[in-house]
Amino acid sequence: MVMSMVPYITLGFVSLLLQLTVLRELLTVFSGNELDIGITLSLWLVSVGTGSFTGSRLRLRNAFAFSFLLVALLAEPTVYGIRFIRPLLGLGYGEAASLGGTFIGTALVLFPLCFSLGLQFPLAVSFKGGKNPAAAVYGLEAAGAFAGGVLFTFLISGRVEAAGLAGALSLVCVLLAVLILRKKAVIAAFVIPFLVHAGVGLLKPPMLEGGELLKKVQSRYGEIWVTALGQQMSLYGSGQYLFSYPDHQSEEMSVHLPMAILKPSAKRVLALGGSPAALREFLKYPIERVDFVEIDPALLEASLGVLNEEDRRALEDERVRIVIEDGRRFIKSLGRAEYDMLVMNLSPPSTANLNRFYTVEFFEEARAVLRPGGVLALRLPSSAGYVGRRMQLANGSIYNSLRSVFPHVELTTEEYGGLFASDSPIAINPEALINEFNQRGLDLKHFHFYVLADAFIPLRAEFHKKRLGAVDALNTDVRPSAYLYNLMLWAEVHGGVLNAVLSFKGLTIALVALGVFIAAALGVLRRRSRTLYYSMFTTGYAAMALVLAIVLGYQASYGYVYEMMGLLGAVFMVGVALGSYAMRGGGRARLMGLEAATVAFALLAPGLFKAEVLFYLLSFAAGVITGYQFALVNRLMGHVETGPGRLYALDLAGSFLGAVLSAIIFIPMAGIQGSLLFLAGVKSISLFAVSLIKNE
Repeated sequence: MVMSMVPYITLGFVSLLLQLTVLRELLTVFSGNELDIGITLSLWLVSVGTGSFTGSRLRLRNAFAFSFLLVALLAEPTVYGIRFIRPLLGLGYGEAASLGGTFIGTALVLFPLCFSLGLQFPLAVSFKGGKNPAAAVYGLEAAGAFAGGVLFTFLISGRVEAAGLAGALSLVCVLLAVLILRKKAVIAAFVIPFLVHAGVGLLKPPMLEGGELLKKVQSRYGEIWVTALGQQMSLYGSGQYLFSYPDHQSEEMSVHLPMAILKPSAKRVLALGGSPAALREFLKYPIERVDFVEIDPALLEASLGVLNEEDRRALEDERVRIVIEDGRRFIKSLGRAEYDMLVMNLSPPSTANLNRFYTVEFFEEARAVLRPGGVLALRLPSSAGYVGRRMQLANGSIYNSLRSVFPHVELTTEEYGGLFASDSPIAINPEALINEFNQRGLDLKHFHFYVLADAFIPLRAEFHKKRLGAVDALNTDVRPSAYLYNLMLWAEVHGGVLNAVLSFKGLTIALVALGVFIAAALGVLRRRSRTLYYSMFTTGYAAMALVLAIVLGYQASYGYVYEMMGLLGAVFMVGVALGSYAMRGGGRARLMGLEAATVAFALLAPGLFKAEVLFYLLSFAAGVITGYQFALVNRLMGHVETGPGRLYALDLAGSFLGAVLSAIIFIPMAGIQGSLLFLAGVKSISLFAVSLIKNE
């Protein structure tokens, strides 16, 4: 009995692990932008849906077994092929791809493998047979995905290289094919993964512009690159530029500009991220302690590896403390005022992960750890002489968010991008700052008194403050406006469809999209089979929109989500499995109840984003609703001429739309709450359509 379930459990196990593996690789290629989570999932789903629709029409003997061999053949080439995307798009290290390039590169690499995975569901249903086999396979596949997600989170993430994992999964697929076919001759298929590994090993991706790749480091938080150009080395995390070394000018600027405005000099300093070489500059002041917080121990080790002996010795100073923890979680857990200065040496909020360090909620947490008169210092994207409208919106939303928390906020001119906040007045008179700076007698190579004179020119600094102050948006955890405006800046640089879409207001796009859903519902009214198709399509949309909202909500509260995506996905899939097995009959009334439950869930979920365990409970509940509804609709469709592959394809097509609209449009433009409000509207339309079909 147990052995008969193994092929279907393995189906979900292999699929989820391959999905997480390619998502990790693609996030590295496309600079860790969460947009690519939506793009990858959407293209994955539409490719799998296409394969599922095709598989429902296949009538080949042993097709299910041979589908495992096809996946085994394509797994490692897919992972390896991702490494060719950046060179083929002409991208250097740290350079952002256009939306079109992201879509095309992702689609070309993923389609063959995902199409093959899509073939497997309808073939598995045909192979299993019996009563309501689609629901049984759906549940077993979800159970396998749960096992894969747990394994990935606790054992694989950051420990196993992507190509090696793909090779191991290829061997698993070959083993399943052999067990299903029960033919000795098929044992020869075990050579497939080894031949593929040898073949792709002969292919070397072209070198990227911008330096020589010295090292790749696997981490739980993404892949780390160390590159060299001449005598300077640079570090990248998940494809995003972090810092270069040696870079005395940037290191001195990041430390001495904020330290110059604090009087008396800071005794305790907290530094978030950036180059550990900057700690050398803090030690030139009479400080008691400087805490350097970095979430990724692998990144810290790689960073220390590029430092010279003098800078490594500086880190051994008794006043320096290295903390390996997420910066926001560290601040939140501290619970007391301990620092005179908090310096944020982080990249701009170009991703949702980085944006969480620029929100109202974070600034409130930061203020709580600052002593009276303490200063929070950060740097925004700078511009030489003119700040365009979209940069004004991006930087202004952060400035406005700081002003909502701190009574005193000052800034430099636009060329320097400095922003300083405190509960006490901040003196930025250039003459006073220069006098104080000269009295300190610091031994510096690049940061001189004239930097202060230039950074705080009164008329220009005041004009810059008025420009940013004209923006009334707040950047919050659930409505990441700074992330949106940085996305708009990215779209403005690359042009294309996204730039045009983001020029509209979110409400306009939502109303147009709801109009399309209403028109589609009017086209299926009172037609039983088409209405059930429509219900399944919107269920797929709802599942993906809920998953993305939960994932990004978790990230906003608890840090980088990549290593936990496996567990969040696993909990969702076990909910799907239990939901599909719990279905024991029912008709239109029960389907209406599920539609109404989804509406209520979408409206109530944001209010529960308060504790870590609640995110897992929400993910589980979303899975239960999705699995139960798939099984119920599949049962109701038994009265009409259709195959489970078509229904599964519609589910995936809805998920594709949910991924695209939620990740690219609604979450950036309207926030998580706005995205879920739109979802509630979609499901309300579906509920109305279901209420009009005959109850058979």
